[in-house]
Amino acid sequence: MLGRKPESLDFLERFLERGEKETERYPVGNIGSFNRPTDVTWDTQDNIFVSDGYNNSRVVKISKDGGWVKTLGTRGAAPNQFNTVHAITSDAKGNIYAADRGNRRIQVFDPDLNPVRIISTVGAPWSLCTSPGSTQYLFSGDGNGKLYKADLNGNLLGWAQTSQGHGQSGCLIHELHCESENIIYKGDCSTWTVEKITIKGTVRPSAH
Repeated sequence: MLGRKPESLDFLERFLERGEKETERYPVGNIGSFNRPTDVTWDTQDNIFVSDGYNNSRVVKISKDGGWVKTLGTRGAAPNQFNTVHAITSDAKGNIYAADRGNRRIQVFDPDLNPVRIISTVGAPWSLCTSPGSTQYLFSGDGNGKLYKADLNGNLLGWAQTSQGHGQSGCLIHELHCESENIIYKGDCSTWTVEKITIKGTVRPSAH
């Protein structure tokens, strides 16, 4: 994964190894186990948030010491439910952004996983990142190679076509890392490449 805290990786890997594989297709996840998690982020207090996304359809909060704090979500389309939560990121206030890919939305929560808002302006989100700085922006990548830029309230500011979709010319944007508002790294799962994207000038108008 791109843009993660290196000092947390060894501990997190040991924690995840204790997980047990579920046999039910969309189970209600157990405490202390995951079923095909997709991404991880941290809040301002170094709590860990895992998008336990392909089968358990939930977000998990873990303390920085490894204590299981809270889970949120089951399979579905209602608020606080998910249909493949595929990516997760956070902002400077500790708010959590979960890419609810199958429901074509981003669900936003506070650090205690209470709902804040739902963003439905960026298609089906496969990947997320928030830019650093005094004014943060939310970036989302979809399965057709489009990169979206929005403010943290979900207002779409613009988008760019970064590849031609599936196949040898490109694929879904499977991972994003925001170095700054204007420098984004994209992980492409079809061409097995990481691309550096530099945004120059004004973004494309938000109609898409």
